[in-house]
Amino acid sequence: MFAKNITKNLLCSVAAITMLSGCTSTARMGENGNTPTIWQFNDQAAEDANLATVAYSQGNFEEAQRLVDRALQSNPKLPQALIVSAMTAEQLGHYNRARQNYEDLILLNSNDTTILGSTSGKPEKMSDIAQKRLRMITLQQSKMVIEDDNGAKVFNIDDSKALRQSKSAIAKAIFMAQKKKTIVEEPTTEEQIETAEILFDDGEQNVIARFLTLKELAEKDLVTQEEFLNARSANIGALLPMTNSAPAFGIDRAVPSPDLIIERINVLKEATEAKAITPREFSAERDLIIETLLPPQPRQRAKRKLPSKDIMTAAKNLRKLEVLYDLNLITSKEKEKEKAAIENYLGINRAPAKTVEKTAQKQKQEDEKSKAEPLVPMVSNPF
Repeated sequence: MFAKNITKNLLCSVAAITMLSGCTSTARMGENGNTPTIWQFNDQAAEDANLATVAYSQGNFEEAQRLVDRALQSNPKLPQALIVSAMTAEQLGHYNRARQNYEDLILLNSNDTTILGSTSGKPEKMSDIAQKRLRMITLQQSKMVIEDDNGAKVFNIDDSKALRQSKSAIAKAIFMAQKKKTIVEEPTTEEQIETAEILFDDGEQNVIARFLTLKELAEKDLVTQEEFLNARSANIGALLPMTNSAPAFGIDRAVPSPDLIIERINVLKEATEAKAITPREFSAERDLIIETLLPPQPRQRAKRKLPSKDIMTAAKNLRKLEVLYDLNLITSKEKEKEKAAIENYLGINRAPAKTVEKTAQKQKQEDEKSKAEPLVPMVSNPF
């Protein structure tokens, strides 16, 4: 009986790797009636799938692929064969095939479990593992950041689609800002969102979307406070051009929505936990995302925005400040300082005439000086 149990355990150990319930047996007795039971799999497909599992676990991926191909020819819907085929295809770099196998497993949605591909080391449903691995493949096959013709890093997304996402991010931020206000006030309306879109041109909306995204990343602890403040202070001139140096060149380009970028970083984290990528690879791409959003140390700066030359434009810029403040992108001190600079430049403040003249002259001197030497960015913690 002891020898019989050992034989049974040895022959079923391969099936145990994938925790399948389909390990069946047939007894073949010898002439003396004492020959141990020989366990056999109920069909050739299951046997080939288990042999492929052994080959995969030994790192013999070519052999695993050969065996699993034979198994799938006999039974194209055998879960164990599909999971081994998918993971073997990943190892061999055949991502399209792996994707197809994982999609088949998700559609089957069987109760079969396995430890292959499990991040916890415990048996998990094959369909659940297939969903996770499918995301890893998508991560490997996609690049969110590319280099444009000038060598600058930009988000790899269609411009029109990205612009829609930028507008959506601003609309969402306006809604959330209104929601935090007192209940007595009117809720956010389409008119308010349209007003914001009229106030800010496409490039300015893209800039706002970048600041909103970085702010949300900081709030979700996906970037550190120091990273946020460094990136913000280096580019705050995009929001407050009169009182800060010019921002990094190119941040007026369209970007994906915050949700998409947050999802990207979360997938990177999961990939690291699943050992699909190394911690160094995770850090490299996360840092690249921050660098592309708002470069903490701009290699090239945009041209400084010229001050308003007429009352109407100045009034529009003052309204912009209110919206930026409502979105919690600038502090009250920053808003007041920028507002004073706008008013002083046009001489529309309430200061005595002599003071206005002196202020205007001083501002003119500072503008001339800034052509040769950029202003020092103002560092502040708005949150």
